[in-house]
Amino acid sequence: MITIVLLGILYYESSAGRLPFSLGTNHYQLANPPDFQHSQPAPAITSQSPFYIIWNACGSSQSVGCSMTANGWREGSVPDTFDYYVSFTSNVNVTVYFFTMGQFVQFSVCNGDVSCVSGYYNSIPATTNSPQFTLFTLGEGCADYLAVYVASGTGVMHPNVGVTRNAAPSATGYCAQAGS
Repeated sequence: MITIVLLGILYYESSAGRLPFSLGTNHYQLANPPDFQHSQPAPAITSQSPFYIIWNACGSSQSVGCSMTANGWREGSVPDTFDYYVSFTSNVNVTVYFFTMGQFVQFSVCNGDVSCVSGYYNSIPATTNSPQFTLFTLGEGCADYLAVYVASGTGVMHPNVGVTRNAAPSATGYCAQAGS
């Protein structure tokens, strides 16, 4: 009985914001989430190819691919001052999300639940075959983006991700919003 009373008091104090942690949900809001204007342009299919391939294997060889699970994801940073090219094949549907670091924290704290992510973000719709490159350009002037690859189930993905140097003359994407 004492334990139940103590848990009730802790829950009440936590929900009132008087404790440095929360016993409620893991949802929280970003102070300045990305807005629509600063999430443009959206990723687009391109006939261009990247200058450098930065991810084409997970482990020993390219032919093995990357194991994907329904409750997991693979993420990597989008390099600042570069265009980011996404291409892959997979035997399971994979969605690619482009989150700011704050949005990625929301996503990971909520165990991969996209509904926890506040503000606008870009994505590449679920597919098993993205042989053409899809170009993400908001990293040209912003070092705040991560690419997050989320599978719909268990399978193997063969990534072919690359970059080409293309520094923007000023801040882009969320960095332009945060700086304004």
